[in-house]
Amino acid sequence: MDKKSRILEAAQGLFSQFGLKKVTTDDIAHDAGISKATIYKHYKNKGEIFLDVVKIETDEMVNMIEDAVRKEDTLEGKLRAYLITKNENIQSLINFYRVTRETWNDHWPFISEVHESFMEKEKEILTAILEFGNKIGETDVQNLPLQAHILVITLKSIEYPWVINSKGVSVNKIVSLVVDTFLNGVRKR
Repeated sequence: MDKKSRILEAAQGLFSQFGLKKVTTDDIAHDAGISKATIYKHYKNKGEIFLDVVKIETDEMVNMIEDAVRKEDTLEGKLRAYLITKNENIQSLINFYRVTRETWNDHWPFISEVHESFMEKEKEILTAILEFGNKIGETDVQNLPLQAHILVITLKSIEYPWVINSKGVSVNKIVSLVVDTFLNGVRKR
């Protein structure tokens, strides 16, 4: 493994365990088995390391979601795959959500670009799912990008485990209700 990869691997573990504030470049160097000077050959500061860690985490999540969606051949299956994969693997974004939840003001500048990019990728995935629904005749969504945007921002609440756990409802049950509501609405049939 090259030195930059060792830095990122060590940093990812340390940041997820202790948070960005408590981890030092000395800690990262020690865990990576390299000198602090070597870290500074690759990164200007700890914030840059954190940004790369978060980018890695979000890219891995997007790849998992895209793979799961690709394997499904129905609109409902694709929607379920998107939601379940994202929620079952949310822990892999621990550094991303730690900043979002715990230290927004201190560290948001480091990841705002990554957050925007992640949301755009989610919108692309949902746009493709909605296009598929239109293509097979199950949906008639006119403004695909806007509908995908609305879905992404609406679904943000179920990304946070403490929201789900507070009601004692399983992720699968929430996913079923979300998919049913999206596909069938809430009007009396």
